[in-house]
Amino acid sequence: MAETGFTHIEIEPGRRVHACIEGSAGAPVILYDAGAYGIYADGWWLKEALKTDFRVCLYDRAGMGASDPLPPGQTPSPDWHAEEMVRLLDAIGVDGPIILVGHSMAGLRLHAFATLFPGHLRGLVFVDAVSPRVAKAPVTYFGHRQFNWIAKATARGASMGLADMAARFAPNHFKLQGKPRADQVAALASQRHHDTARDEVLAIDHKADYLDGGAVVQFPLAIFACTVVNGMEPADAEAARLNSGYGWYGRFPRENHMSILVDVYAEAIANRIRDIHHHTRAAVTPSA
Repeated sequence: MAETGFTHIEIEPGRRVHACIEGSAGAPVILYDAGAYGIYADGWWLKEALKTDFRVCLYDRAGMGASDPLPPGQTPSPDWHAEEMVRLLDAIGVDGPIILVGHSMAGLRLHAFATLFPGHLRGLVFVDAVSPRVAKAPVTYFGHRQFNWIAKATARGASMGLADMAARFAPNHFKLQGKPRADQVAALASQRHHDTARDEVLAIDHKADYLDGGAVVQFPLAIFACTVVNGMEPADAEAARLNSGYGWYGRFPRENHMSILVDVYAEAIANRIRDIHHHTRAAVTPSA
């Protein structure tokens, strides 16, 4: 039976996550995790490209978009978000391994998930995503400190009422229409959204054990790279190929950090996801 639409899913008593889930209830599951300041809508075109043969889940992280706030006193670190993804999967009845797709800052959460919950994974797709290796490099660490400052300044601007004004003129990089675009604008106008995004950036511990880069290369892996934000390397894809039988790396320098998720590139990402699915299915299916 097809499953279509927006929903609020209770993942803990009294706390809900906003999600958009489409596809057949019995199909293999794709979970998309947006980057810093992103919401479910960032993965809209990827969902459209996959919904006929997968069950695709896009969601807003706690405190972002239309999801409920984080639990009181909770730090939104990558390891906590990995646990949150497991809670979400449990709540929607997923009992098998998934393909996890992450954009931008979500790359760190993908590393945490692979380290902490390997049994939940079928494969990983990094879309112009950050890696712990780059995050720990001195030049990138300096850049992260500047991003911390920007995140604080943005949250401060939101508290002064500037976010609502800025959201009205926010460029539509993801080429969204209707509810996804309205939700994106509403998120950018929300002080809570900006505060949570700031807290996520500040919660990153570059030395955390769960950011060990060795975990992700144990799985079938596809990497789409286009800007300096990307921290994954061809060597990661090669290591994944040697360890799991599938690894792919592609660089698209003419695209930007957002365009890599729309139009023809959403289709290209979807095709790599299908490759990973077919590879892993073949690996566990006895030959005739």
